[in-house]
Order: sequence, then structure tokens, then C-alpha cells
Amino acid sequence: MSTPAKDDPLNRDDAASADARTVPDLPLPFPLLIAHAPRRDRAWHALCWRIDGLMARTVLGAKEGAMAAIRLAWWEEALTGAHSAPNDPLLQEWLAFSPGIHAGDCVGRVAEAWRMLLDPAPMSEADWRRFGEGRGRLFTLIARSGEGNDVLNGAGKVWALWDMARRDPDRARAEGAFAAAIEMAGTIEDGILSRMRPKPLMLAAGMALDDVRACHLPAADFSLRQYLRLLRRAIFG
Repeated sequence: MSTPAKDDPLNRDDAASADARTVPDLPLPFPLLIAHAPRRDRAWHALCWRIDGLMARTVLGAKEGAMAAIRLAWWEEALTGAHSAPNDPLLQEWLAFSPGIHAGDCVGRVAEAWRMLLDPAPMSEADWRRFGEGRGRLFTLIARSGEGNDVLNGAGKVWALWDMARRDPDRARAEGAFAAAIEMAGTIEDGILSRMRPKPLMLAAGMALDDVRACHLPAADFSLRQYLRLLRRAIFG
């Protein structure tokens, strides 16, 4: 399945989108998810997905753990305001949104989760739960929500682990992440999930839950099966 053109379906027309076009397109399914956000929020959603994707590539594509740790720390400090941001398009776009302390805290939790994977020791079940809790704050960041949204937090944990299983070329780690996602999925009810907002996060969580409940370890590439399930949820909830 080919990736949609840069301005379709994102169709962003706000000022912040100018910098967004200077980075590579997001892979599927993210453009499809962003298309279901209100137009005013699409640039923000795209930016948050790109930040997580950048951290994922930094860690999962690392040849040397020490260098990856340095790069990850640099991005974390720049995004959380620990040092002034250089003239980087992504960082300048982040600053243009004036994200605030809560957003910086969410980014720090996501970065800390990715940092766990740089430890050469195998991840335990407890480690995977911590990873899901930390990276799952990406949902809180995108929604600009407070800490008390249990549905959003739970959905974020399951998605974070499912997507990790989808991305990681290390089969053992992928299976560990997926097992943790199965464990965490039991607390999420479809009736509650269908009412979760913003809608792109409901769709992302639903896509993850479909695989998790079927015990179907996801492939790295976005499949036609996943597209049809996402479409069905988008229409029927």
C-alpha cells in the first residue's frame, strides 16, 4: 500500500505545517490517523507522532548503545527545555506550539521508556509494564490531557507495547512487548474505547486491541487487513 501524498490526507493549512514539510513523511498508519483529527489539531498530532518515531529510530536503529543514549538525551533535553533548541525544524515547530511543562513531562516519560531498551540486559515483565506506562504518555501528550484520564492512559499503554512489537526487529523483544500488551488489554472495554477522544487515538488503540485480543503478533508493514479494520472503526466506532 503506497503512502499518501504529503498534503493528502493531512491537508494542513496552519503556519506550523511549513516546518513539518521539511521532514520525511510519516509512515502508515499515521497519516490515516491524523486525517481523523480536527484540522486545527493535525499539525500537533503529526509533530507528536514524529517525535516518538524519531526516538524509536534512534534506539531501534542503533549500532552503538552509547551513541544512541547520547542522541536520545540530546533530543530529550531540547524538547523538555533543559537547553536552548538549535535551528532544527522539528524543535522550532515544537516551540511554536508553546507546549508547556506538562507536555515536556510527557516527552520525558516517552524518552525514558525508549532509554530502557538501551540496557543490554533482557527486559522483564515489570520492565515492559514500565515501558508501556512511559511510552503510553504519548497519548496524553497528543490529547493534551491531564493525568487522571484512565481510559486514555490504559489505551496508550496497550498501543505503545503493540507498536513496539510491530517495530522491533528483535523477535524476542517483540514477543515480550506483545505479551505485556495482552496482559494490559483486559482492562479496556470496547464500549468505553469507542467514546475515547480524540478520535485518532481511539482508532490507534482499537487497531492495537484487534491484534492483541486475537494474539496476532503484528507485522512491521501496515497491512490491508489493518487498513480495513481501521476503516471499520472509523465508520462504526
